[in-house]
Amino acid sequence: MPTLRRRNPELAVKALEGIVSANTFFTVAVFIGITGTITPSSTIPPSCVAGDDIARNFFLFEILSFGFYLLSSLVAQGMKLTITLLASDDFYGDSDKPPPDDCEEMPAWRAAAPRERRRAVLRFAQPMMLLAAGCSIMGTFFLLLSMVDAIQLKFGILSCGIPLAVGATFALSALVVGGLLFYGSTVAYALTHYLP
Repeated sequence: MPTLRRRNPELAVKALEGIVSANTFFTVAVFIGITGTITPSSTIPPSCVAGDDIARNFFLFEILSFGFYLLSSLVAQGMKLTITLLASDDFYGDSDKPPPDDCEEMPAWRAAAPRERRRAVLRFAQPMMLLAAGCSIMGTFFLLLSMVDAIQLKFGILSCGIPLAVGATFALSALVVGGLLFYGSTVAYALTHYLP
């Protein structure tokens, strides 16, 4: 009986698990931020104490961050389930070029019937993974904005030029933007090279 070989879906599933675990970590950070109280430092001049608008923005950004992380996790979990159930649409016959090492053998009759359904469903893999990654990036962006507001609530507003507030904001922004650029470039590479 002829056999076909298909690409093992474990690689995509592991990538989606990575998105979900990172989102879980950041969601915990958001909840800690929402439940915690920030008392201003006693050394802040009265004119530099953050007002109610910054406190309101802090909670708004935390809630938006949580929403984006939740959406990203749900989309990633859905794609993980879909990829696991439908496997992959890359089949290699006996006469084709040699299959990659991450393939498994299966009877040809089993691959023939659901192949078109797999292809139809997995056409949505790239946009859905892009949505999951994009929501993670947006969640991180709003988490950064909320942390900047937390710094202002604790150490004073940035317009006063308090060195501790400005330095902490600059360091946090540089680290987060650097991480987002790296994450975005790796996601773009993965989406263009490893998905159908």
